[in-house]
Amino acid sequence: MNRLFYIFILVICPFFNSIGQNWNLIIHNQAVQDGMKRFDYEKTPKDSLTGLRTVNQYVLSLHEASYLEAATDSILYKKDTLEAFVHIGPRHHWSVLQSGNVPDEYLFRSGYKQKFYSNTKFSFKELAALENAIIKYSENNGYPFAVIALDSIDLEQTYFRATLNYHSGPLIRFDTVAIIGNARVKRKYLESYLGIVPGSLYNQQKVKNLERQLRQVQYLKVTKSPEVFFSKGNAQPVLYVDTRKCNQLDGYLGFQPSSKTNGKLLLTGEFNMNLKNLLQSGKELSVQWKRYDVQSQLLNTSYLHPRLFHSNVDIKLNFNLLKQDTSYLVLDRNIAVFFGLSPASKIKFSTGLKSNTAIGTTQLANIEGANSDFRYLNYGIGYAFNSLDDIFYPMTGWNIDVGVSVGNKKIINYIMPVNPEDAIPTTSTQYGADIDVQKFFRIGKKATLLNHFQGGTVQSENLVLSDLYRVGGLKTLRGFNENNYFVSDFAIYTLEYRYFTDESSYVMLFVNQGYIENKLNNNYTDWPIGFGTGISFSTKAGIFQFIYALGGAKDQPISLNLSKIHFGLVTRF
Repeated sequence: MNRLFYIFILVICPFFNSIGQNWNLIIHNQAVQDGMKRFDYEKTPKDSLTGLRTVNQYVLSLHEASYLEAATDSILYKKDTLEAFVHIGPRHHWSVLQSGNVPDEYLFRSGYKQKFYSNTKFSFKELAALENAIIKYSENNGYPFAVIALDSIDLEQTYFRATLNYHSGPLIRFDTVAIIGNARVKRKYLESYLGIVPGSLYNQQKVKNLERQLRQVQYLKVTKSPEVFFSKGNAQPVLYVDTRKCNQLDGYLGFQPSSKTNGKLLLTGEFNMNLKNLLQSGKELSVQWKRYDVQSQLLNTSYLHPRLFHSNVDIKLNFNLLKQDTSYLVLDRNIAVFFGLSPASKIKFSTGLKSNTAIGTTQLANIEGANSDFRYLNYGIGYAFNSLDDIFYPMTGWNIDVGVSVGNKKIINYIMPVNPEDAIPTTSTQYGADIDVQKFFRIGKKATLLNHFQGGTVQSENLVLSDLYRVGGLKTLRGFNENNYFVSDFAIYTLEYRYFTDESSYVMLFVNQGYIENKLNNNYTDWPIGFGTGISFSTKAGIFQFIYALGGAKDQPISLNLSKIHFGLVTRF
């Protein structure tokens, strides 16, 4: 019994002593050349397996540095020490890499030039990048089964000679798209949206983008990842999609302290109608009405006609009306043309006519030109990018929308001030820029963190009140009255944490920090901040949302008496 005990001590205990202790790794280089670059490695791996991996990575680094003969000769284990003997060998260079039978167009697209592979150091990464570029171009131009390899390999002393050997495989063309599910959408429109034209050359990149593009369509629900079936030179994409409720009717009711001193609450409201996939062809119609003051309201309408004549061109018509108490009435007509650059990005060109009509003599304090009539003809360019994983309830991805505009503005029926020095030009050039960037970071399985930045600026020598942005409320600066601030420049950063209890319900915590400036009001500036919490959850009637927010600024102290409550019901059909 005692003898067995001593054997246990001598054999087993050293094993346990090594647990939790790092090993020592020593790599002996054999046949090292003078002036050779030193390759560092981790000398204290946590265990022997990690040490072996380190040795293998060391050899791969030598291969990448053109030492093609590098190899591990032997490995010795000594208690907690691992010794590896690595043969280095000479450093190899390209003698020449011949283009072989690779088509000239493929070589040009891949960036191949023979001088890059003649009398230069050999690199596995560069060779792999070249071969991948050739295969990728083949896959996107009708040859998804293409292969490439090195042929006629000749290793002579320190020089390496080879020839590219390319096999294209059969030519493949797209067949008509097959739709499996109850999705109500015209196949031709869907093929145009996905960029898949029956009879066109097979494109692997378009196939890779299928699922992401489908998930960004509000009226489609992806039930299974798309598949592609090949038969007799044809490739048929198969889409597994069902109809998703996306047509939207929703309204919000809000309570906020009245601007008067009677202590009463003011009831505000908003109504939204968004109709998607009209005539099963992706067309959209939206109407928004909002009342944010006793005598102020707005109406925004738009119509989107996608894939004009089955091209990658979308056209959007907008008509907006704004009535600001008894001061002015603004009409804004706009037409925008979108050109698809990729499945996720678009460039926009627009033109519009904005007019302002004074409907009263009321002027806000220290605001010049508040009731001036004008006509503003403008032109703009913009860019949009969307990589969200879900259009309604995103967890990851970007949503970017930026644009700039410029135009000629003419003030009509301008009333000269008493002091001529306070007069503004009746004609001028007006500039504008807008940005809206959202980035969602997934946190675990059920939470996401939204970083949202939005801002805008308008510049002109004859700015009037109706040119300014209206900031504040649920969609911009929470914790403040709807459209509380009239600003010429603003920037708002929102950090919002959402924890999902199911795929369409979540609770949130948020904080938004803003910067505002009004150049018409003695360059008034402020840094308002808002914060709060909210909840959004699914019911049989729709999506119910409740948000409670507090805000603080120069003109509004942080106070529970000035808190803002927003709640509403979003129904989709």
